[in-house]
Amino acid sequence: MAINNAADASVRSRDLDNAVKEIERWLIHSMLGDVLLTDIFSKFSQKIDKSLFPLLRSHMTMRQMHPFIDNTDHTWHRTGELSTSSRPRTLIAEPNWTQSPLFHMLANTLPEYRCDLTRPDVVERYPIFSKFAEDGGTDYIAFLSPFGNEENALKQQDGIIASWLTDQQGGFTEEEIAALRRLVSLFFVAARIFKREQTLHDVLSAYLGPAAAHQIMEGKHQRGDGDVIQAVIWICDLRGSSALADQLEMPAYLALLNQFFESMAEAVMAEGGEVLKFMGDGFLAIFPTMDGTAISDAAQRALNAARKGAEALANQPSDAAKLKFGIGIHHGDVMFGNIGARERLDFSVIGPAVNMASRLQDLTKKLNVKLLVSSSVADQVTIDWRRFPPQSVSGLKNPIEVLTPAWPEIISDHNP
Repeated sequence: MAINNAADASVRSRDLDNAVKEIERWLIHSMLGDVLLTDIFSKFSQKIDKSLFPLLRSHMTMRQMHPFIDNTDHTWHRTGELSTSSRPRTLIAEPNWTQSPLFHMLANTLPEYRCDLTRPDVVERYPIFSKFAEDGGTDYIAFLSPFGNEENALKQQDGIIASWLTDQQGGFTEEEIAALRRLVSLFFVAARIFKREQTLHDVLSAYLGPAAAHQIMEGKHQRGDGDVIQAVIWICDLRGSSALADQLEMPAYLALLNQFFESMAEAVMAEGGEVLKFMGDGFLAIFPTMDGTAISDAAQRALNAARKGAEALANQPSDAAKLKFGIGIHHGDVMFGNIGARERLDFSVIGPAVNMASRLQDLTKKLNVKLLVSSSVADQVTIDWRRFPPQSVSGLKNPIEVLTPAWPEIISDHNP
């Protein structure tokens, strides 16, 4: 019997080693392709469940370098279900997090944490362990891996924590734990690659806009790279900002400015527009049009954004509700791409159509309205318009036709 047990153990060890090598080859191949972490995590968990040991649940969490998201969690279940959730950045940590084994690991800098869920005193440590025990979980192990310099990574919480739950009778064997350690270290490399790519995309999207970020990620990062596209151009500017900056302390002025941008820019994005850049106390946005039939839709959405932005600003529970602004909207061809110096580039739109939208915005001061559009936009939207006499603008030989929607909240203004 002892001989047979030894032989069985040898076969089991050999099978385990072969399974680990096979998963390692698959992980390396996956890392060299398009790294989609949710797919890799799901398949990785499935392979462990089928070839290493019974896996009831696996979980991973990483902190995001994102202006709004603190961290993202992915949880896999043996049923094949993968759930993903993100926690927003808040000043107060949620009890579900602070009362978790992963928080305990992070707070105490534990690279590995194993818990026997067949012991009632262990199950009582964390609320989530009761759920694991009810589901039949017998053993739990988690691994923490900082990314980069350990001291800096722990300070910034830059890294990954992953946990593994089995319902195997007797829990994990020592061989299985050793195999899991070996595989998890390689999986963490894949997670770090993904995080760096995701961080690059998130940062580019936050600072340049999703469309520009996509263009750059697709390889258009050389000066001059870009395309001529048609778009409705939307330029907004805050009125009286110099006086406000002079009257207010800097924190108060920045708070008003951010509330202004929040109201107007979020209205643009909600209507499908692309905010390309903030320019002092104003910003530039576009509503791309792919063909002639799309111009009317983009023009309508641009007007909706102006109206909804004005409403959102007026409803701000602060002095931001009193802020005045001007918006110019035009449609035409623009160069959407990389411009700038050799070592300092910007991804934006340029061209006569952009200049025209800027001129329209300037004219809102002269004509005492909040919004002006060109005839190329007005012709696409069937609403009541107020027409002004042809206006002369700098740089153009002939006067241009300008219009504003016949909306009381847009026509009446008292810009300084």
